[in-house]
Amino acid sequence: MFTRGQKVVIYAAGMLTLVFAGVTTWMELRPAPAALPQYWALPAFSLTNQDGQPVTLDNFKGKVWLADFIYTTCPGQCPLITAHMARLQQKLPEDADVRIASFSTDPQTDTPPVLKAYARKYAASDRWTFLTGPKDRVYDLIEHGFKLPISAPVGAQIVHSTRIMLVDRKGNVRTFYDGLSQDGDDQIIADIKKLLQESP
Repeated sequence: MFTRGQKVVIYAAGMLTLVFAGVTTWMELRPAPAALPQYWALPAFSLTNQDGQPVTLDNFKGKVWLADFIYTTCPGQCPLITAHMARLQQKLPEDADVRIASFSTDPQTDTPPVLKAYARKYAASDRWTFLTGPKDRVYDLIEHGFKLPISAPVGAQIVHSTRIMLVDRKGNVRTFYDGLSQDGDDQIIADIKKLLQESP
């Protein structure tokens, strides 16, 4: 015969076993987080970074990265986008294959030294690259690679997208965000973590 104390212990152990089994079953049956859509693959490109070094799409292979589009003399939205990227930079998973790439929409003005000073202004780490190159090459990548509008009327302000694009380890565009919004950072970081779990 069990004592009252032993019965209590046996009952409690049985309840814990049932609870644990229920939680395990729920974890096994719950739906996995929805995978991000896969839109299109980026074409090969070759540009120059703020250190004057060549950068190609291959430099990003195996990494998850965010892309944005700015120019250093932009009077309005570009500083907001770059400040957003600087904030995201602080939230990126540590020791992970994550990068940021900012493409200049005024590559004739934004030479590597200009971009380097701009990067320093926003305390860009070595995971954040600023890219420039021949205008036709940059604009072709923006229009046909990232599939975003861009317009540079002579003597007028450059018109370009404020989107932030998320690219996976294989160079596929997976989703995009409003670069001017301050409300979506948690979602961006969550999406990056999803892509980091995918096979390279």
